[in-house]
Amino acid sequence: MKKIMKTTTGTYHGVIERKHIDFLGIPFGYGRRFKRAEEFSMAKFGPNEVNKVHYAVHEGTQPIQQQALDQKNKLSFGENCLNLDICTPDVDGKYPIVIEFYGGGFLHGGNHDKQMSWLDHQSVVHVVPNYRLGLFGWGVVEGGDTNVGLSDQLMAIQWVLDNARSFGGDVKNITLAGLSAGAKSISALMASNSTILDQIQKIILFSGGVQTIRDLETAQKVAEFICQENNIKSTKDLFNLTDDGLQLVQEQAIKGHVATNWFGPVIDDDLISSNWQDKLLQRVQRTHFKTIISAGSNELENYKNMSMNRLETEVFSDLFGKNAAILQKKLLNTSYSKNDFVKMLGTAMYELPARRLAGLLTENSDAEVYCNYSQVFKSQHGGIIRYLNMPVEQLNIDYRKNQQYVLNLLLDFIETGKPYVEKIKYEWPLFDSDRLVMELDPDDLKSVSVINRRYPENLPWQSYKL
Repeated sequence: MKKIMKTTTGTYHGVIERKHIDFLGIPFGYGRRFKRAEEFSMAKFGPNEVNKVHYAVHEGTQPIQQQALDQKNKLSFGENCLNLDICTPDVDGKYPIVIEFYGGGFLHGGNHDKQMSWLDHQSVVHVVPNYRLGLFGWGVVEGGDTNVGLSDQLMAIQWVLDNARSFGGDVKNITLAGLSAGAKSISALMASNSTILDQIQKIILFSGGVQTIRDLETAQKVAEFICQENNIKSTKDLFNLTDDGLQLVQEQAIKGHVATNWFGPVIDDDLISSNWQDKLLQRVQRTHFKTIISAGSNELENYKNMSMNRLETEVFSDLFGKNAAILQKKLLNTSYSKNDFVKMLGTAMYELPARRLAGLLTENSDAEVYCNYSQVFKSQHGGIIRYLNMPVEQLNIDYRKNQQYVLNLLLDFIETGKPYVEKIKYEWPLFDSDRLVMELDPDDLKSVSVINRRYPENLPWQSYKL
């Protein structure tokens, strides 16, 4: 089996793993402090480097994050982390491509720890790019660019488009898949002004949608707050810190907070316009891309471990800022228990945005949208990914029945755009005026209508606002 691919950023030798070829740490761009990504060029390293074969068998540099401060961690972390990993069945093939963007609240993650390992060693090409995190990728800083992390993702997609034939991918069959912040990134990309996304045929969103697109003022206030907490005069001064220094400053400000909504794509009237909803609808009408949207029924189940006082006085405002009061009034009764409160937090963070995004697409266009209502692993955040990744022998016997069926449905969608399992004659229903969803229970797989699960109208699209 051929193990070498020649790309626009160099020639690389991979390694065979379970009859597939893995290429690790392939560079696709340069990351400079608070600036949008620049294309990678091997020629910068000398004329002989262009045709030289480089061994792509070791993990690339990972994005700066909290782990980078752990001296015992053996991974390499850095601001210049724009590399991607590829798992392909055959470099001479023509397989569907899945580009996975990892989640982690825009604060954690990297291609060293794939979240969708179930995609490896299937009849698809699985690509996982790095993108910058926290202030490095999503901070709005005086003298810096906006949507830096989004530009990293766009450059990775462009690299895949340019090099699909080199690693056995079908450039006309690309799916973007993401969990949490990865899904939120993909939604923002599809709602952006970039024409690159017109070449994407399908998207899969696990627990994430457009809810973290935020106004410029909120993004600026987050960076200013981080500076204030560290006695730094101006956000412009963040340019002068080392990589570790900038991460330490961020950690100091975040300490004690649940900061998973503090960062995200920004309405800058450049990459993302204030009328991003119109842009999203125009793209689906132009390209007819297809969508799977998945959410758990109790996404923040693990928050029950926190005290009620902390949930009400700290966590609620950390997640939603000034929108917390609006959400409490609309989604919570006057009298409520801790379970009610935690359920409301998960609904506001994930389930409600998922349903609203599905509604936006289907009520205003002829978009093909498939929704999943997951109740595996206590319906908590990322439960469906845990379910898909787990070796069948480690699953509770009640969980085993449907795992392969769900995997087949997702793989059918990736390959053909139509999720259907012949063995059980089950086709994932379209989310239309009947609001049908696929409900995944530990021991059941069925189609149900959520037409009665209506949510209040006129809620803000932007989850976190300062």
